[in-house]
Amino acid sequence: MDTTDPALVARARNGDVEAFGELFHGTQRRIYNFVRHMIARPEDAADLTQKVYVRAWQSLRNLRADGAFLVWLHRIALNIVRDSRKRAPEPTVPLDSAPNGDESPRVMDIPDWSQDPERIVLTRETQEFVRRAVAALPDIHREVVALHHLEGMEVAQIAEVLGISHGTVLSRLARARENLRRKLDPILKEGTP
Repeated sequence: MDTTDPALVARARNGDVEAFGELFHGTQRRIYNFVRHMIARPEDAADLTQKVYVRAWQSLRNLRADGAFLVWLHRIALNIVRDSRKRAPEPTVPLDSAPNGDESPRVMDIPDWSQDPERIVLTRETQEFVRRAVAALPDIHREVVALHHLEGMEVAQIAEVLGISHGTVLSRLARARENLRRKLDPILKEGTP
């Protein structure tokens, strides 16, 4: 999962701004997408992502292992997201509501024109339904789902990012999956949301 070069991280830890810039360009999209899964508005996710890198630059000397940079960066992102929630409550979007502009969680999709238009619309509707189901999960479940299923982190890495035990991660994942299974049941039975 962690594709950042430890030598590049070491250079950045020693104050090399260009090395940190390379780390930023190599990880920024991934961190933004992680934050975006936790925050409803894209503008807020972009602001929080910027704060992640400011805090990372300021705290880089505290990183214990150069090879753990991406896990450490996710931990910073998660803490910043949690801090932002303490200040202002996020608006919730009911699963049965229609998408309404910037209020519904969105991740940028690149159209696949190899499919017919009807299939593309159904796929987008399904993706939106799944995104809303994930967004409706309690924070502790959304965090593990985003880290495991969307970021591809292993359970041990998630435990490190969240500061919880391996078993707690597995328990939260199981509860989140069961919750999602109930919410996504209409898609599974009917084929459309």
